[in-house]
Amino acid sequence: MSKLFEPVNLEPNSVLWDYRIHIEDHFKGYYHWHQCWEFLLVHEGAGSIVVNQQTFEIRRGMFFCFQPYQLHQVYADVAPERPYIRSIFYADPRLIDKQLQPFPYRKLRYHTLCNRSNIAHVYDLESGASGMEFIFDQYERALQQGRGGEDEELAILFLQMINYLPDNGSLRSDEDKQPRGNRPSRYADKIMSWVENHYHEKFDLDRLAKELHLSRNYVSRIFREETGTSITEYLTARRVKQACRLLEKTDLSVEHIGNQVGFDNASYFINLFKKVLGTTPLRYRNKHTTD
Repeated sequence: MSKLFEPVNLEPNSVLWDYRIHIEDHFKGYYHWHQCWEFLLVHEGAGSIVVNQQTFEIRRGMFFCFQPYQLHQVYADVAPERPYIRSIFYADPRLIDKQLQPFPYRKLRYHTLCNRSNIAHVYDLESGASGMEFIFDQYERALQQGRGGEDEELAILFLQMINYLPDNGSLRSDEDKQPRGNRPSRYADKIMSWVENHYHEKFDLDRLAKELHLSRNYVSRIFREETGTSITEYLTARRVKQACRLLEKTDLSVEHIGNQVGFDNASYFINLFKKVLGTTPLRYRNKHTTD
């Protein structure tokens, strides 16, 4: 498993911009998070994206807003005749807040995104995809002309992007968790929901399969087909993410935290944590409680 936490090196008053990235082979997605916002616009492709225990289809016009430290994973089914093309940019929350300061209504909409951390901010722009693509094209043009770091260009990018998002919210509401539009129900969602309720316990694939009324082999296969990774990889990512939260927010011992997130062996927990984050639990705590 690659490192879960991927720090993004941002200049104080700029964004990290990747425009129309074209991939047609060797795409391997994995669970991770960043310390900043990530905005992803799909121009073309097939596959799935996992965020907040939900899976969403990759297709043209899908727009994803990944909050700071929000666990997510991208799995693209690519081939020379079926490329994955997307534009991504990363931005510090403080930079967005600064640029929206003179615009109270848009700033309020942005703060709504910030405060609703219990849902996935995923938008299906459908036939309106060209509008968001035009916004990205405009900023790319400004960047090529050497104006990408100017306050005016950044403010226009954030304003237009937030203004273009539908007023009725993302694909799922936090009130009822029901899919909107024609989003199909996926077994992966049910499996991740089960993991969410039981990740702190010893994992039992037979129990999971029985509660979903499926065979254990089918459960494992369908999860990989829908997400591109195994249940074990997702379970590990979820446990480590919770461990990070407890390390940051509590004074519990490392052994106690490991036990709370499902690891009954402290040495195994420490070694696994270091493997997937590149640092020990204590070093992670020291860094993230003093920064």
